[in-house]
Amino acid sequence: MATEPSQLASEYERNVGKLIEEKSLKLEQLKNNQEISLTDIQRLQEEIESLQSLFDNYNLGMNYFRRARGGRSGLRE
Repeated sequence: MATEPSQLASEYERNVGKLIEEKSLKLEQLKNNQEISLTDIQRLQEEIESLQSLFDNYNLGMNYFRRARGGRSGLRE
């Protein structure tokens, strides 16, 4: 993952980032375990890809909002 969960701006980003990190660590553990089936590893890789897509799509949408004039400041008033 490119960004640290603690540096992210929203709860959504922190939670999805945390899930990606946890599943990536689990994937590394599974790859080192010869008793795990290839389908389990592939399923976990697909989960990570799905979470990464959710994370990326959220950021693409939010980047426009965050750069917009007044962005978040108007919501907190």
